[in-house]
Amino acid sequence: MAQEVKNDIKKALQVNTIPLIAIMTAVTTVLTMLVKIPTPIRGYLNLSDTMIYFSAYAFGPWVGGIIGGLGPALSDLISGYPQWAIFTFVIDGLQVVLVGLLVKKFNPANIIIGSVIAGVWKVFGYFIAGGILSGFGPALGEIAGNSFQMAVGLIGGFALFTAVRQAYPPLVRLGNLGIKAGE
Repeated sequence: MAQEVKNDIKKALQVNTIPLIAIMTAVTTVLTMLVKIPTPIRGYLNLSDTMIYFSAYAFGPWVGGIIGGLGPALSDLISGYPQWAIFTFVIDGLQVVLVGLLVKKFNPANIIIGSVIAGVWKVFGYFIAGGILSGFGPALGEIAGNSFQMAVGLIGGFALFTAVRQAYPPLVRLGNLGIKAGE
C-alpha cells in the first residue's frame, strides 16, 4: 500500500504538472479571497471548497491536495488571517486528499459519499482549529457556516468539473476518476 501511494505521488508530481499546480493554486487563492464573509471567531466563509472539490475530481488526491491546501492558506496569509494559514493548509489539503482517495469512479453516489466524508473532516478540522484559536464555544457556532460552505463548494465544484471535462476532455487524464477522454 505504501509503495502504491509513493508511486501515485511520483506519477502525479512530474515536471509538466508544476505549472498546472502554480496556476490552479493562484486561481484557488483568488477565488477564496473573492467572496469573504467574516465570522465571529475571526475567520471567514468563502468559496474555497468549490476549487477544493474541483481539484480533487480533476487532478486526484496528490496534485489536488497541493492546490487545495496551498491556495486557501495563501489566501489566509494575504487577507490578514495568518493565524489560520497552517490550519487551513492541513485541513483543506487533507480534504482534497480524502476526496481524491475516496472518489474513484465518476458516479453521483461515489462523489456524494466521498465528498461529504471529506467535508465532515473539514468541518471537524475547523472546529478543532477554531477551538484552539478562539475557544470551543465560539467554534461550535461556526459548524453551521462551515457545513454550508462545504455543501455549496461540493455543488459548485461538481458543476465546474462537469462543465470543464465536457469542454476540455484531456482534463480527465489528469485525475483518478477512471474516465476515458470524451466520455
